[in-house]
Amino acid sequence: MKILSFIVCLIFLSCGAPKTEIPQDILSENSFISLLKDIHLAEAKFELHKTKGMENAKNELAHNYSTIYETHEITADDFKKTLDYYAQHPEQLEKIYTRVIEQLTKDRTILDQQ
Repeated sequence: MKILSFIVCLIFLSCGAPKTEIPQDILSENSFISLLKDIHLAEAKFELHKTKGMENAKNELAHNYSTIYETHEITADDFKKTLDYYAQHPEQLEKIYTRVIEQLTKDRTILDQQ
C-alpha cells in the first residue's frame, strides 16, 4: 500500500508544470516590467519629438536610453540578454507586457484625472 501511495504521489508531482528558473544574469519579471515601461515612454516621447527635428529626437532618445539603463543599474547588453531570454519564453513575455500595459494605463488614468 505504501508503494502504491508513493507511485501515485510521484505521478502527481511529475504532472505539474516545471518552474522555469531565470538565469542569474537576466532581470526579474518585475525589474523588466519597470524597465520596459520606461523604455516605451521614452520611445513615445521620441515619436512626438521627431516631427520637430529627427536629429535632436534621436539624440534625446539615446540620452534617455542611457539614463534608463543607469537608473535601472544595467547595461544595454543586459537589456538585450533579458529581452532575448523572455522572447524565447513567449508566455512569460506576454504576461510581462500585460503588466506593462496595465501600469501605463493606470498612469494615464491618474494623469487624465489631474
